Amino acid sequence: MTRDADIDVAIVGYGPVGQALAAWLGAAGHRVAAFERFDEIYRLPRAVHLDHEIMRMLQGLQVAEAVAGDMLPAREYHWRGADGDPLMILHPPVPAVSGWEPDYLFFQPVLEHALDASARAHAGVSVERGWVAEGLEQDDGGATLSLRRGAATRSVRARWVVGADGANSFVREALGIGRRDLGFQERWLVVDVEPHDMDALDLPVGCQWCDPRRPTTHVQSGTRHRRWEFMLLPGERAEDFDEARAWELLAPWFTPRDGRLTRHAVYEFRSMLAERLRSGRALIIGDAAHLTPPFLGQGLCAGLRDAANIAWKLDLVLRGIADPALLDTVGPERQPQTEWFIAFAVELGKVLCELDPQKAAERDTMLRAAGPPPALDPAPLGAGALHRDGDPLAGQLAIQGRLERGGREALLDDLTGGGFTLITRDGDPLAALGPELRAVLDTLRVAVVSLDPATPGGARDADGRTTGWLDEHALHAVLVRPDFYVFGCASAPADLPALIGDLQERLFLPTPTIP
Repeated sequence: MTRDADIDVAIVGYGPVGQALAAWLGAAGHRVAAFERFDEIYRLPRAVHLDHEIMRMLQGLQVAEAVAGDMLPAREYHWRGADGDPLMILHPPVPAVSGWEPDYLFFQPVLEHALDASARAHAGVSVERGWVAEGLEQDDGGATLSLRRGAATRSVRARWVVGADGANSFVREALGIGRRDLGFQERWLVVDVEPHDMDALDLPVGCQWCDPRRPTTHVQSGTRHRRWEFMLLPGERAEDFDEARAWELLAPWFTPRDGRLTRHAVYEFRSMLAERLRSGRALIIGDAAHLTPPFLGQGLCAGLRDAANIAWKLDLVLRGIADPALLDTVGPERQPQTEWFIAFAVELGKVLCELDPQKAAERDTMLRAAGPPPALDPAPLGAGALHRDGDPLAGQLAIQGRLERGGREALLDDLTGGGFTLITRDGDPLAALGPELRAVLDTLRVAVVSLDPATPGGARDADGRTTGWLDEHALHAVLVRPDFYVFGCASAPADLPALIGDLQERLFLPTPTIP
């Protein structure tokens, strides 16, 4: 006899990716239990960079303001050549698509405490620390997770299990999911410090030293911390990089008089991609699913994108609105985009990690002659729950502009509450839809926004960005998913029924019953 589920979702691993997923599912009213092997939030930073897309996620989780005071906007990324002179400066486009600064540097414990508070604010979320997952069994109705804490053991029955348990993921191994090596593997010494006076250091917010004698990175970590990373050279041993060696390497920029050293450790930077993200009633996300070299600062960002992608899909499945087959779209959507980021980071790593002095000099000459690099234009989502067939924006990140409605001016998500959002240039977006398609919008709780203030419930485009976006692509409407990616577009009001009909089909939604 199959045991009934104790909870809706069991999350194994409770770093920022697991925390965000718990917060999203808890906000949707689901019963979630997160199991973490460590007894407390890790006190030292690991990731240090988030981009505008992730800040939009934090906005939706109601934690952006809580962490904003320790977030440092970063509009320049300096690279220096083998001779120490400037090589290039990366400038992300401003304003960013998501309505925030393009990039932020942060201190991870601050973010984790805020995400943890967001998750625990929901009655359906429980967080249980000190428990190690040791077994995972599945059947058609759910999954049973076996856990140990010291001598104590227990089992938990969940409708779904999500492994957010890092690079050495138990869940991935239990599911038998293999990984593909994308070709980057280097050891680096990571050193974190807390300066007495950040401004007195007179250093750029972020800088790569492409020095063949020892490639080096230094970057600010929020408002009060800074990090250096030093590549280990061939023949060097990790055990030789003790605290004294760390201070020796820091000496050109930072000495004990400038502040304290909080952590030094040798890490191996890898580039790995899981073969799939779902197996039966279980999924993997974050570092359990992929490893990214740090040169773009996209490792944690990729994990949070995973969490955002499965959160709304799991919500629909748990509510009985969508078929579980919807979860098969997670991997095909997320992994191609993640692989694009990994490949880009690997190429940057090759530029940085060149150890041959002659090749480094040739590299510097070529890059200086090339001029400013183009703006980063990330790959869209892969094929999955998207409207394709020539759709100009399907799978692209949607713009979040400022709108004014009912006397209130705010970012789009703050006006609509997030979730599915249908944005139209003018008129009543529902006028072209029959009862069945309107019922689809109601079922999905789609927020409808017309940029015609004269329309009932319409909004004024306060900064012109949303209207400009539609104009650029000659569109009447854009349908945005809860993870901020465009489902699809309509060139004219007459195209809306086909767009909503395709949404119903691609999300595996049954035909609504109309009274």
